[in-house]
Amino acid sequence: MAQRSILRLISFFLIGISSVYGQSKEIFSIENDMMVIKLQRSYSKVQTESICGLYSLPSFSIDSLFSQKKLGKLATEGWKLRSVDANLCVLERPLKDMDNTKEWSKSAVLVALGINSTFGKEGTPGYPTEVVYGRNKFGQKVTVRQRVAGYALFWLPDNKNAKKVYLSGNFNDWSLYGNPMQRTDSGWVLQVKLDPGKYFYKFIVDGNWTEDRYNSLKEEDGHDGYNSTYYQTNFTFNLKGNKDARKVVIAGSFNNWDENELKMLPTPDGWIANLFLQDGLHTYKFIVDGNWINDPANKRVRADGEGNFNSVVGTGDTVSFSLKKYKDAHQVILSGNFNNWRTAELAMEKTSNGWNIDYMLPPGNYEYKFIVDGNWITDPYNPFVVGGSDQQNSLRVVKPNYIFKMKKYPNAKEVFVSGTFNNWASPGYKMYFQKEKGEWVFPVHLKPGKYLYKFVVDGKWMIDPGNSSWEENEYDTGNSVLWMESKAMPK
Repeated sequence: MAQRSILRLISFFLIGISSVYGQSKEIFSIENDMMVIKLQRSYSKVQTESICGLYSLPSFSIDSLFSQKKLGKLATEGWKLRSVDANLCVLERPLKDMDNTKEWSKSAVLVALGINSTFGKEGTPGYPTEVVYGRNKFGQKVTVRQRVAGYALFWLPDNKNAKKVYLSGNFNDWSLYGNPMQRTDSGWVLQVKLDPGKYFYKFIVDGNWTEDRYNSLKEEDGHDGYNSTYYQTNFTFNLKGNKDARKVVIAGSFNNWDENELKMLPTPDGWIANLFLQDGLHTYKFIVDGNWINDPANKRVRADGEGNFNSVVGTGDTVSFSLKKYKDAHQVILSGNFNNWRTAELAMEKTSNGWNIDYMLPPGNYEYKFIVDGNWITDPYNPFVVGGSDQQNSLRVVKPNYIFKMKKYPNAKEVFVSGTFNNWASPGYKMYFQKEKGEWVFPVHLKPGKYLYKFVVDGKWMIDPGNSSWEENEYDTGNSVLWMESKAMPK
């Protein structure tokens, strides 16, 4: 393929997706007949792989490129290193040397959507937003229907003259060609399997990104457009009877007891509401024509500490909190940030070894204490705490997915880790020293995204000596960078 043809191909593609090109031009440019690729040190592994796929680069390590300044396989492809500093590396290659067999247009959108200045923040395309609850809201036509066995059927009405339509969303990493829709007499359809949760999507109609105009739920995509929003639900509230009621609402701890938001729909034998509920323990009531009532079909109730009882529903894994000893205590209460530190809600049961209570929590990091006959204490058998010696809380990590490690400073008195994941708490999470391995550790659960952090060794803040990825801060002392990759949703 001649150089002119290649340029025409690139130009055609970029014109067709001009809004996307606006995001990718920070990576790719043509300067004086040279192809120029600009790489940032903070790019994650997924982002680096996407760049390799888009620009037909051999696989490489972004960290090695910055730390060793050696091109490796890139050099064999004809790439040269124009410049490199702490955060930016610039590669270049003569345009005339481009491989004629490469089809440069095929994955540009995928990469461009994955790499932008706001990548990793909630609300941007591809970010699997976590929410406590959600309900779908469609207009004249219901364009996404939940099927059995975890499937959802997406339907794009109209567009009968379209040649090709694809479904793209955060459930398939915004793939361009991964999910082609099938033409039917009523439009285009595709069934995909989804775990319960919140998803963003768009249709790609003959190369044009298209919102779902029948879906009333949408959120800004960060690029002057919108993503349609869909909830794969996992829970159904039912209230039998009350056929003569004019309005029935479900309200609970998941929506801060909003008495107007979640109106239930009438059925032949009562009322119904399908919701997505995040894993955890939720309390709720029905509001029937203004009267608050517990769920008559649910015997599980829990006191709110203010003399009231609410119906209880739980989803996900059960976490057991135990306090050994204290057999002579009259009452032990569990209190934490997961229940707004209420002091009377979670009374523990006395056991043969001490006290115990089971509670449902989604994956995350939770601070807590026990209240023993009115006295607040940390968990004496949990080495992981938050805060200094004068004011500490115990920390329970549900489904940890990362462990901070510090292998140096075995003689330090105390080491903390603090960063954007805990709002730079001072002194932060107190790390535990494992004598057998000679290292300080702290397990956490982190959502996908970019995190900045530092260790605090005997009061001295420092970047992670075991992590070559860092970036400057306003104090010219640098912060270590950690990327938690997004979990690709099943197709």
